[in-house]
Amino acid sequence: MKESVNWITVLKYAGAFVAFMIGSGFATGQEVMQFFTAYGIWSIGGVLISMFLFAWSGSIVMKYGFENRHDDDFNSFHYFCGRILGTFLEYFIPVFLFAVVVVMISGSGATMHQYFGLPHYVGAGLMAILVLVTNLFGLKRIVDIIGGLGPITILFTMLIAIGALINNPGGLANVSQAMARIGELPRATSSSNAWWLAGTLYVAYNVTGSIPFLTEMGKRASSAKEAVLGAILGAVALMTSGLLLNLALLSYIEDIAELSIPNLHFAEIISPALGMVFSLILLGEIFSTAAPMLWVSADKIGKEGTKRNKIAIVVLSIFAFFGGQLPFGMLIGTVYPYTGYLGIIVLITITIKFLLDRKKAIN
Repeated sequence: MKESVNWITVLKYAGAFVAFMIGSGFATGQEVMQFFTAYGIWSIGGVLISMFLFAWSGSIVMKYGFENRHDDDFNSFHYFCGRILGTFLEYFIPVFLFAVVVVMISGSGATMHQYFGLPHYVGAGLMAILVLVTNLFGLKRIVDIIGGLGPITILFTMLIAIGALINNPGGLANVSQAMARIGELPRATSSSNAWWLAGTLYVAYNVTGSIPFLTEMGKRASSAKEAVLGAILGAVALMTSGLLLNLALLSYIEDIAELSIPNLHFAEIISPALGMVFSLILLGEIFSTAAPMLWVSADKIGKEGTKRNKIAIVVLSIFAFFGGQLPFGMLIGTVYPYTGYLGIIVLITITIKFLLDRKKAIN
């Protein structure tokens, strides 16, 4: 029997997929610059590797989530990674995601201070309250909200990247010379020239933290096909946006090499008024990452709908607010390193599990 597909649901899942993966790092352009643009013209290959791996791993995780939707005790980390590594990840990932929530809260404080002149603690507090309230309504409401924010974010990023490219059509022709003049940019793989490793690390870092969220989305899909298509469409949309942004960064590499928020530069090139719009989009992206990540952390403490879960949401939101008073840049440098390398192991175990199950099904 052919599975029916509700394309509205697929688009919502794709939007939620994108929204979870995008945070302040992607929104500012810093992630794309460090994981891709820093490797020059080879960065295009890194983007394509990321697109494939996002679609591959995301669709597998969501598919298994759907197939185990009736098993309340299903543990995705144990299923994919085995008892020892799975148990470690089961506790490490919620803690890591909470740390990322703290980074996002700090980022919102910095953004509102820079664009609206609000004290850092006011911006951080407003974001913490928004994340708290949304989580109290549960995962379905989170997916509904961020599923709409994801496509808006992608479209805006594509528009400013295309606008920047149109304003500087000859920029790509001189990339090699420009890169030689500015010297080394910060890279995801330190001093290595391994563009393919950077593209792999980008997926590994993002997907590892998203496994509980993607599994739960898969469980709530109406069919396996909807779950798989949602992940694939989300991956293609995310990295198509990343490709355009990477090309724009390469075109203006000498202008943006030292900037903390290169995307703001692109927005202001097109129109100064877009700077304000960009700040709102950036806050939306921060929220779309922080809300589901806090859900994962709170769900580990107590299952959704329970009193314990609600208490966890409130307590974690308060801790995130106070942690978010620390400097944004310092938090990024403390929270993110080496998680991608751990994630590569997870990607390998996901692939091995999928292939073994396929072989078992054929035999």
